[in-house]
Amino acid sequence: MDATAIIRLALEVISNRLITILALLTSCGLACWVMWGPEWERVTTLAIYVIFSHLTVRTKEKSNAQSQASNSE
Repeated sequence: MDATAIIRLALEVISNRLITILALLTSCGLACWVMWGPEWERVTTLAIYVIFSHLTVRTKEKSNAQSQASNSE
Protein backbone atom coordinates (compact mmCIF):
# COMPACT_ATOMS: atom_id res chain seq x y z
CA MET A 1 0.00 0.00 0.00
CA ASP A 2 1.25 3.41 -0.79
CA ALA A 3 0.93 6.41 1.49
CA THR A 4 -2.10 7.92 -0.23
CA ALA A 5 -4.09 4.70 0.11
CA ILE A 6 -3.30 4.55 3.82
CA ILE A 7 -4.28 8.19 4.32
CA ARG A 8 -7.50 7.69 2.34
CA LEU A 9 -8.39 4.65 4.48
CA ALA A 10 -7.67 6.56 7.69
CA LEU A 11 -9.86 9.48 6.60
CA GLU A 12 -12.72 7.13 5.74
CA VAL A 13 -12.54 5.51 9.18
CA ILE A 14 -12.41 8.87 10.93
CA SER A 15 -15.30 10.29 8.91
CA ASN A 16 -17.45 7.22 9.56
CA ARG A 17 -16.82 7.38 13.28
CA LEU A 18 -17.37 11.12 13.27
CA ILE A 19 -20.78 10.74 11.65
CA THR A 20 -21.78 8.23 14.31
CA ILE A 21 -20.46 10.34 17.19
CA LEU A 22 -22.11 13.52 15.89
CA ALA A 23 -25.43 11.72 15.46
CA LEU A 24 -25.28 10.45 19.04
CA LEU A 25 -24.24 13.80 20.51
CA THR A 26 -26.85 15.82 18.66
CA SER A 27 -29.54 13.28 19.55
CA CYS A 28 -28.51 13.55 23.20
CA GLY A 29 -28.58 17.34 23.05
CA LEU A 30 -32.00 17.33 21.44
CA ALA A 31 -33.25 14.84 24.05
CA CYS A 32 -32.06 17.16 26.81
CA TRP A 33 -33.89 20.05 25.15
CA VAL A 34 -37.06 17.94 24.98
CA MET A 35 -36.80 16.99 28.65
CA TRP A 36 -36.33 20.62 29.63
CA GLY A 37 -39.79 21.52 28.36
CA PRO A 38 -41.68 18.40 27.36
CA GLU A 39 -44.27 19.24 24.76
CA TRP A 40 -45.63 17.01 21.99
CA GLU A 41 -44.02 19.13 19.29
CA ARG A 42 -40.61 18.67 20.84
CA VAL A 43 -41.09 14.94 21.33
CA THR A 44 -42.15 14.58 17.70
CA THR A 45 -39.13 16.57 16.57
CA LEU A 46 -36.86 14.33 18.62
CA ALA A 47 -38.44 11.17 17.24
CA ILE A 48 -38.12 12.31 13.63
CA TYR A 49 -34.54 13.45 14.11
CA VAL A 50 -33.45 10.27 15.86
CA ILE A 51 -35.04 8.05 13.21
CA PHE A 52 -33.37 9.91 10.34
CA SER A 53 -29.99 10.09 12.05
CA HIS A 54 -30.16 6.38 12.85
CA LEU A 55 -30.97 5.58 9.22
CA THR A 56 -28.09 7.75 8.04
CA VAL A 57 -25.59 6.03 10.32
CA ARG A 58 -26.97 2.60 9.51
CA THR A 59 -26.73 3.06 5.75
CA LYS A 60 -23.21 4.44 6.06
CA GLU A 61 -22.08 1.50 8.20
CA LYS A 62 -23.80 -0.99 5.89
CA SER A 63 -22.07 0.44 2.83
CA ASN A 64 -18.73 0.30 4.67
CA ALA A 65 -19.27 -3.32 5.63
CA GLN A 66 -20.05 -4.20 2.01
CA SER A 67 -16.98 -2.37 0.74
CA GLN A 68 -14.78 -4.09 3.32
CA ALA A 69 -16.20 -7.47 2.34
CA SER A 70 -15.49 -6.82 -1.32
CA ASN A 71 -11.98 -5.59 -0.51
CA SER A 72 -11.14 -8.70 1.53
CA GLU A 73 -12.03 -11.05 -1.35
